[in-house]
Amino acid sequence: MPERSGVDRTRKEQPMAAARVASIVRYPVKGLPGVPADGSILLVPGRGLRWDRSHAIENGVVSPRSATGWNPRETYFHVAKNERVVRLGTALDHPENARPLLRLTLPDGREATLRLGEETLRATAVEALLGDELPSGPLGPPTLVRRSGGLWDWPAAHLSIINLATLEALAAAGGKPVDPRRFRANLYLEGLPAWGEFDLLGRRIRIGDAVLEVFQPTDRCRATTIDPITGASDLNVPALLASSFGHMFCGLYARVVHGGRIAGGDELEIVGQADPRPVGAHEWPRTGRVVHRAVESPSVVSFWFDDPLGLLPQAAAGQHVRIHVPGAEAPGWRCYTISGVEPGRFRISVKRDGRISRFLHDTVHAGGELVVTGPFGDVTLDDSPNDTGSVLLLSAGVGITPTVAMLRALSGTRRPVRVVHTERTGDDLSLWHEVVALCAALPDAAAQLHLSREDDDRAAELGAIAGRPTDAHLSATLAELAGPDGAALGTVSAYACGPGAFPTELRHRLSVLGLPPDRFAFEVFYSPTAAALAPARRPSTSGPHRLRFGDDEAMWTPPAGSILDAVEGVGADWPSGCRVGACGTCARVLRSGTVEYLTDPLTSPAAGRILVCCTAPTSDVVLEPPA
Repeated sequence: MPERSGVDRTRKEQPMAAARVASIVRYPVKGLPGVPADGSILLVPGRGLRWDRSHAIENGVVSPRSATGWNPRETYFHVAKNERVVRLGTALDHPENARPLLRLTLPDGREATLRLGEETLRATAVEALLGDELPSGPLGPPTLVRRSGGLWDWPAAHLSIINLATLEALAAAGGKPVDPRRFRANLYLEGLPAWGEFDLLGRRIRIGDAVLEVFQPTDRCRATTIDPITGASDLNVPALLASSFGHMFCGLYARVVHGGRIAGGDELEIVGQADPRPVGAHEWPRTGRVVHRAVESPSVVSFWFDDPLGLLPQAAAGQHVRIHVPGAEAPGWRCYTISGVEPGRFRISVKRDGRISRFLHDTVHAGGELVVTGPFGDVTLDDSPNDTGSVLLLSAGVGITPTVAMLRALSGTRRPVRVVHTERTGDDLSLWHEVVALCAALPDAAAQLHLSREDDDRAAELGAIAGRPTDAHLSATLAELAGPDGAALGTVSAYACGPGAFPTELRHRLSVLGLPPDRFAFEVFYSPTAAALAPARRPSTSGPHRLRFGDDEAMWTPPAGSILDAVEGVGADWPSGCRVGACGTCARVLRSGTVEYLTDPLTSPAAGRILVCCTAPTSDVVLEPPA
């Protein structure tokens, strides 16, 4: 077993001489186009850029929670829901002054101005102009408002940051240019490699005279699908991110902790860790550093990574991680089971069998860095103290990885454990020595090895059985766990991992031998798909179908589009992001009825839920409304 010492959990402070600010942009009115900044700009602690998102346009649909402070974007006209706002021109004269002049222009050339800092309760000329372009809601017409703090996407997200090299990678994956203005960032960076900005997560950085804390990556939504000039939805950025790169994040949020002046061309320098360190979510991409590499067999190499957020060392046995390879041909990511966790680090064991695994084998060594996300996965060992049932672990090839992780997690328990592992030859064995050692440390555990391509004599030399496990072998193993009369068979928990149809074949065989199907678990990894997205299919039914959600309902017919489109058509405001089944934001519980997918989702929702953004009803349905 690899040594536990020698892991440096402190990421070294380092200059980033190649990284610099390419441009600075502020957005005086939330949702409207930005205004590029010239010269030296003052950053204010707790505030960011002066006049950035200082104003917004209430939509008359959602009542503000606060009359003076921050409100969520649903309160205002915003790009994700109101594409036409990008066609309004925005200018701000002398933005560093206390009373700059805001100028708004409609697509037909009409304009109105407002002296900021001198607003009356209603900015009559500007609101009259907005009323000609934007619709009124049940609560009233479009109303320009000013708030005491910035109306960012999150209350403390003073600045948003985009790495221009990452947008180049996104453009290469999508096969078309990506306008940086889609991302509505305050600071655009150059000089970093693609996705290199994720190494800033959880760090303090100095730019010019100011110090920022980078506390969160930016989860992208439908707003980025909108062309910033025409207002047309013409590039599904969230779906492209999910399919090509395995996550939905592009950019960073930062807070200003020490104010000062910054300017285009200023370099970035890492000056410490954020205080406190960000408490991340498992899907956050971050830069993991390889702290140890071990060759397990001619075809399998293990990599021990640190994790800046500390989430992966806490992973449940059986979960997996996604490894994302910057610069790789899309899709540039793959799932790998976590084969071990130790304080401050986690391990994956990778078989050379594909493009991403070859890259890892050939180029990644100790000190190397890769973007990681996770942990993911619902098929995990039940290691609660009250569970005393026996455990059967079945694996083949590199499917031994969850077996090792589960045996590690079982250390210190008295549960009966049996391992049945299949490999082709003795030369192909990887991590088997660790399985044997872990079983030897348990009070009631045994490991059985099958070598499918060795003869009896060679297998015997290795303490193995020649050939694959037969039903007789499996039956004998179940009998050991269930007792002579089989009374404990219903308490056996079986877990399987292996290539192709290995798990499903074993489930059938064990079921015939008496193991209840609900005591057998295995997980099928979600595989990355090509970045190209097929157009939505035509619905198979003509309706009308009634959609009920809480006390509300809507009628669906094919022209309504998806279920999400239909409920929005009656005024419901349901959370949504990509609108192609990539982000999972719109997942809702289906209480009754049947649906069909018009677009195959890039990630499947949990059992009992549907993605309403890309489904249509095939009967009357009842859905759980948003809380």
